[in-house]
Amino acid sequence: MIDDWMWLIWLGVFVIALIIEALESEIVSIWFSIAAIIALIISFFTTWWIQLIIFIVTSTVMVILLRPILKRLTFSKPLKSNIDEIISKRGIVTKKATKLENGRCKINDVTWTIVPIDDKDIEEGEIIEVVSVSGNKLYVKKASDNADDKEVQQ
Repeated sequence: MIDDWMWLIWLGVFVIALIIEALESEIVSIWFSIAAIIALIISFFTTWWIQLIIFIVTSTVMVILLRPILKRLTFSKPLKSNIDEIISKRGIVTKKATKLENGRCKINDVTWTIVPIDDKDIEEGEIIEVVSVSGNKLYVKKASDNADDKEVQQ
C-alpha cells in the first residue's frame, strides 16, 4: 500500500528541496524541506492524503509568514564598498578644476580626478570635500571655512 512507502517519498522531497536550496539564494526551498520532514514524521501515524494536506499547509504558511522575516534579517544591510568611505573626506587640489575642465586632488596618497559640483572654480592648493563618487571621478565642493578641525587626507 502507498501509506507504507510515503516516508520514502517525503525523504526524497526533503533531499531534493535541500539540494535546490543549496543551489539557490532566495530562501524558498528550505520551507519545503522543513514541511517534508514534518510530513515524514507524521507518515508513520496517518494516511497519505492527510500527510499531503499537512505538507501543503505547513509549507505555504512558512513561505508566507517566515520567509519575509528571515529575508529581512539576513539581507537587510546593503554591502558597502571601500570607495564609500571616501565620501566626506577632504583633500588638497593638485590641478585646478573648472566647470569645463576636470581637476586633480590627492586623498590618502591617491590622485583622483575631480569635478566641482557647482560652477565655481577650485584653485590648486585649496581644500576640497568629496560629495559623491561616480566611476573614477570624485564630485567635490570647496571645504567650508570651519574645516580646520577636520583632518585633510593627503
